[in-house]
Amino acid sequence: MRAMWMRILGSNKRAVWLAGAVFLTFLALGGLASRGNSSEKAAGESKVKTPPPVAAPEHEISFMGKFSCPLKRQVIMPFGGIITSLQVQAGQQVKAGEVLARYRLTPEATMKLRRRLSPPQIKDLEMRLADVQRALDQAAAKRREISQLAAQKLAPAQALAQAQKDYNQLSKQRNAVQANLHQEQELASEDLQILKHEMGKSMSAAHLPKEAVLKAPINGYVLFVHPDLRVDAELAPNTVAFQVGVMDPLVVKGQVHEMESLRLRVGDLAEIYPESLPGRKFEARISRLSWVPLKPGLEQPSYYEAEVQVPNPDLTLKEGMKVRIVVRKPR
Repeated sequence: MRAMWMRILGSNKRAVWLAGAVFLTFLALGGLASRGNSSEKAAGESKVKTPPPVAAPEHEISFMGKFSCPLKRQVIMPFGGIITSLQVQAGQQVKAGEVLARYRLTPEATMKLRRRLSPPQIKDLEMRLADVQRALDQAAAKRREISQLAAQKLAPAQALAQAQKDYNQLSKQRNAVQANLHQEQELASEDLQILKHEMGKSMSAAHLPKEAVLKAPINGYVLFVHPDLRVDAELAPNTVAFQVGVMDPLVVKGQVHEMESLRLRVGDLAEIYPESLPGRKFEARISRLSWVPLKPGLEQPSYYEAEVQVPNPDLTLKEGMKVRIVVRKPR
């Protein structure tokens, strides 16, 4: 029996050895697979847990400023007058050439206006020119007479030379007076055109209008009305009656430190925070940067003016509002 089992085991020894090798190989492959799955799982977990990249820090440039109109024009009364009608009020939109108010000239203003339409210096120059021309004609006649006498040897050559000299002097004097008269006439013509623009096209020395008008110089909004401007009120000449300006867009002018001004560029985006409108923010862009310091000197650092243009379509913002301007730049 024992010999029989030994023979069986001897014949199957090779098979047993092969089975064992296959089993060990299976175990090794299973371990590698398990290690691969665990490494992939760990890689997936590490990928999920990786925090997002942190944005680069920003440098905040902040300075103060005030709103102002980019364009303003004053309407001045050229003559003293009494207001007869008031057509607009503060905050009203107007167009260029629109009548803002009408006024009646005072007697003193009427007299000054007549003098401007008929300048006395023109009359004086015309009379002087007539006198010089008359003297020149007499000098010319005397020169001809002496010339004829000299041709007949009846007058000395010195007399003819003196007559010619007198004639030349009067001729130069006439040319000078004519030049002055021409200049004064041109100035009077230009002044008449100005008066016609202010008082009306029918303005002339023979016809003075009883009433004059004040017109808007540009398209915009009435920013200022003189506090005494009302019907039947009398205003002195050269009084600023109105002020018309552009309200959309507005500009903010602020002072920037010399170190921070080097980081600003025209076109940079800015945030506007009005102090009178807490919680409100307006976006704008830098429209102009000064290259000259506001107060040059060695005692204190230099500050440069920066201008920011802010849209104002609903007219929420007004001139004079104090604001904080913030410009964010990457470090």
